[in-house]
Amino acid sequence: MIHHHEFWWHFMPKKELTRIYASLTLRSFALSLVSIFVPLYLFQEIGLSLQQTLSFYLFYSVIFAIFTPVAAKFSSRFGVKHSVLFSMPFYLLFVILLYLLPKYNIPLILISSSVGISLAFYWIGMHLIFHKASDRKHRGEEFGKRSSMMILATMIGPIIGGFLINAFSFNLVFIIVSIFLILSGLILFLSKDNNVKYHFSVKSIVNKDHWKNSLFFVSYGSEVICHGVVWPLFIFMILKNYLSLGLIGSLLAGITALLVWSVGKYSDRTDKRKIIKWVTSFESLSWFLRALVLTTAHVFSVTIFGAITRGIKTSPLGALEYDKAQKDIVGYFVSREIFICLGRILMVSFVLMTDSLMGGLVFQGFANFAALLF
Repeated sequence: MIHHHEFWWHFMPKKELTRIYASLTLRSFALSLVSIFVPLYLFQEIGLSLQQTLSFYLFYSVIFAIFTPVAAKFSSRFGVKHSVLFSMPFYLLFVILLYLLPKYNIPLILISSSVGISLAFYWIGMHLIFHKASDRKHRGEEFGKRSSMMILATMIGPIIGGFLINAFSFNLVFIIVSIFLILSGLILFLSKDNNVKYHFSVKSIVNKDHWKNSLFFVSYGSEVICHGVVWPLFIFMILKNYLSLGLIGSLLAGITALLVWSVGKYSDRTDKRKIIKWVTSFESLSWFLRALVLTTAHVFSVTIFGAITRGIKTSPLGALEYDKAQKDIVGYFVSREIFICLGRILMVSFVLMTDSLMGGLVFQGFANFAALLF
C-alpha cells in the first residue's frame, strides 16, 4: 500500500538540478513582480529624492558584502540549503518593511540591511548547491537552462506586477511575492541537505588567486545596478507608467531567455571565450545607445538590441565562473560576491557624484569591456 507521502512524492521533482531549476524559477517569478519597480516605488510612490533612492542601494550593497563571509561560515557549518532557507525570513522582512514604509518612518538602512543579509545567505548557498549538482562538461548547457528558466519566469512577472500595481496597489504584490518566496525555499528541501564539509577561512578573502578576475566581477556588479536601478529610473521619465515599464522588462526577459538556452548548449562545444570576445563590444554599444534614448520607440529598440547581446554572453560567462571554482570553492564565491558588491557601490557612487543617470549608463558601457579580461 502506498503511503500518502509517497504518493505525492511521485509528482515532485526528483533530480537535484530539477529542484534547483524549480526553486530558482519560482523565486525569479516572485522577485520579477516587484524588483523592477522597487526603485520607482521609493522614488515615485514614497517620494524619496534620487540621492536617497540610490543611497538605499548603496547601503544594501555594503551589508551584502559584509555578511557574505558570515553566510559562508554558516553554510560550512549548517549546510548550504539551510543557508538558502535562512535567507528567506530576511527577504520577507524586506517586503514587509516596504509594505509598511508609507505608514511609518522606517529607516532606509534597516530595510536595505534586511535585503542585503538575505542576498548574502541566499547566493552563497545557491552557488555552492549549483556547483556541486552541475557537471563541468555540460555546465554551459546547464547554466543556460538555469538562467533561461529564471529569465522566462521573469518574462510575465513585470507585466503582471505592473498591472496589479496600476489596478490595485503595491500591497497586493508584496503579499504574492511573499507566498512564492516561501515555496521556492521549501522545494530545495524535497531532498536532504547533505552537508558537504566546505572549509572557509576569512583569510581566503585576501588570497590573491581570487583577485585575478576582480575587475570583471566589479564590472558585473555595476551592471546589476544599471539593469535593476539606473535603467528603470532613466526610462520611466519617458514611459511615464508602470505597465509600460513592465512590458519593457518582459520583452527583455523573453528575448534573453531564448538566446541564453540555445547559446548555452552551443558553448559546451566551442571556445566560450571566443563568444564572449565577439559579443562584448556589441553589448557595450547597447549601453552607450541607452544613454541616448529620447522616445518610447527608442526604448523598445535599444531594449531588443541589449537583450540579444546579453542573451549571447550570459551562458558562456556563467559557465566559466563556475568552472573557475575548483580548490577553495567557498573562498572563490565569497570573493566573487564581495567584488560584485564593490561594483554595485562603485556604480551608485558614480551616479551620486555626477548626479546623472545617463552618465551611469555611459560608465557601464566602458566597464563592460572588463569581460575581455575574464
